[in-house]
Amino acid sequence: MKRWCDDQLAAIEPQLSWVRALREAIPDDGVLVNELTQVGYLATLAYPVFTPRSFITPGYQGTLGYGFPTALGVAAGNPGRTVVSINGDGGFGWNLQELATAAKYRLNLVTVVFADGAFGNVRRVQQRLFGRGMGAKLHNPDFCTLASAFGIPSERIASPQALAAAISESSSLEGPVLLEVPVGEMPSPWHLIHSFSPAPQPPPPNPLGTVATDVAGGRI
Repeated sequence: MKRWCDDQLAAIEPQLSWVRALREAIPDDGVLVNELTQVGYLATLAYPVFTPRSFITPGYQGTLGYGFPTALGVAAGNPGRTVVSINGDGGFGWNLQELATAAKYRLNLVTVVFADGAFGNVRRVQQRLFGRGMGAKLHNPDFCTLASAFGIPSERIASPQALAAAISESSSLEGPVLLEVPVGEMPSPWHLIHSFSPAPQPPPPNPLGTVATDVAGGRI
C-alpha cells in the first residue's frame, strides 16, 4: 500500500523534490506552516510529520493568504524552534506588508515564496475547463528587493538542494529571512486529493481492491 501511494506521489514533480528538501532541512520538532500553493498541496500528502503540532495547515478551507501571518504567530509563540512558512506568490501577496511585523519583532521565521507569476491553481482550472485564462496573472515585486527594504536578509533559490541548504543556514540566524524560489507551471496533484479532479491517467490498481463511492462520487 505504501509503495502504491509513493508511486503516485512520484509523478508529481517538481513539487515532490521541493517537499523532500523542506523535510530534509526542517528539524523533526521544527514547524512547517503550509499554504494553498502548488508545493503546499502536495505537502499535505507527502510531507512526513514526526512530532505533534509541527505541521500547520488550513485543511481544505481555501483560506488563501493565511499562511504567512499565521507563521508570524507560530514563530512568536515558539522562539526556540525552526519555523518555515511556504507560500505561493499569489497567497503571499495578500499579506506581504506583514514583513514589517517580522522585522519589527525580529521573529525567527524562514519565509519561502514559490513564484510562478500567477494564481497557479486558478490558471490551471481555467485552462482545463474553458481553454483559456482570465485575471490569473500577477504583477509581482522583486521579493528579495522587497525584503531588503524591510531590512530582512533574502536569497533567490534555484534548486531543491539550494533550498535545503538555505533553510538550514537561515535557522541559525537571529530574525526573519525570505527565500524567493522562481518556478514554472506545475502538474496538478488534485486527483490525489479529491475525486472532483480527473486523473491525467488511470491510477495503478488499488492493492486493497476497489474503493467504494457514495452516490455523489465521493470516496467512502
